[in-house]
Amino acid sequence: MWRRIFVVFLKEVVDNSRDRRSLLVALIYPLLGPVILGLLISAVVDVVSADQARDLRLAVGNADRAPALVRFLEQRGVSVAPAPPDPEAAVRDGKLEIVVVIPDDYADRFRAERTAEVAVVVNTSRLSGLIALNHAAALLSDYNREVWGARIASRGVDVQVLRPLDIKSVDVAAGTHIAEILLFMVPPLFIFNLFMGGVYLAIDTTSGERERGSLEPLLINPVERWALMLGKYLAALLFTAAAVVVQLLAFKVAFQTAGGGTLAFAQVLTVPAIAGVFAMTLPLMMMAVGVQFIIATVTRSFKEAQTYLGLLPLVPAIPGMVLVFAPVQATAWMMTIPAFSQTLLLGAFVRGEALPIAAVALSMASSLVAALILIVVSARLYEREKLIFGG
Repeated sequence: MWRRIFVVFLKEVVDNSRDRRSLLVALIYPLLGPVILGLLISAVVDVVSADQARDLRLAVGNADRAPALVRFLEQRGVSVAPAPPDPEAAVRDGKLEIVVVIPDDYADRFRAERTAEVAVVVNTSRLSGLIALNHAAALLSDYNREVWGARIASRGVDVQVLRPLDIKSVDVAAGTHIAEILLFMVPPLFIFNLFMGGVYLAIDTTSGERERGSLEPLLINPVERWALMLGKYLAALLFTAAAVVVQLLAFKVAFQTAGGGTLAFAQVLTVPAIAGVFAMTLPLMMMAVGVQFIIATVTRSFKEAQTYLGLLPLVPAIPGMVLVFAPVQATAWMMTIPAFSQTLLLGAFVRGEALPIAAVALSMASSLVAALILIVVSARLYEREKLIFGG
């Protein structure tokens, strides 16, 4: 029996290895996510590195009304330049990253030791503008504290008495670069690719053969239908596994190239780690192929199966996209949800956190149970006479 299963498996692997579309989905398509993410990280690294390497150039409108502030900025290494007539238009058009505007009443309010207003014009939709804003805000805050302290001290009051807290921030994140945030896109891209790797083979070996008229002659061979299904299933699983390995290796190469090997994930994603991720997600691959075979079996045409299976990867990938912006703390019951549990574990892995063995085992067990159920359902569907018609 296993020899017959292997013959079917080998036949499907050879046939689909000659099919450009199957190879495209299994070997080329998985590269798109890492390449796009690598280019994004490279762009972010270039912007941040360029801003850190150069001194801040700050355009100040009506600088003559705040000579003390201008001197303070120049002492801190800031290159102060005149502001254009229309600061908002200049920033909006991208001619300047940031402009500080001194109002007309600034000097009078400052001499009277009243609160003087300073306007900061910036476009935070651009990363370079956001970085410039943080730099300028820190400088203006330092100047504000300096002037405030001098005014308090001139009245014979100890400044320390009026400062009950000395705030110190401690960043416990594994990454040290703003580009690390983009790494949280890895789990949804990985899950999406996992549900796409063997999808074309699953469609072609059932719906495709049904339309070509080759499925009925295949069913009259002296091979149990469940064995026939299992051989096809294993071939699709092989293509899915190949797509997963290709994408993991592509992620490693892309992040080492994009971040110069300095990104945390490039250090974490070693060859043993890739093997561990592969083993952890293998039950999910089995479940994904099981879903694909059920859909390909019950649909009546190749196009119908292609429509449903084209939308299938979005279902498990959407929670991962949400978790990029709203991460949650994983709990035991979440590990019982296939795809979602792997998304959480992959997110923790990307952040450099240690994965609890119990959580990994529970996630793998729940996905394996779901996969076995789907395989049994697929085998039952292959036993139906309606298999040659679909539906």
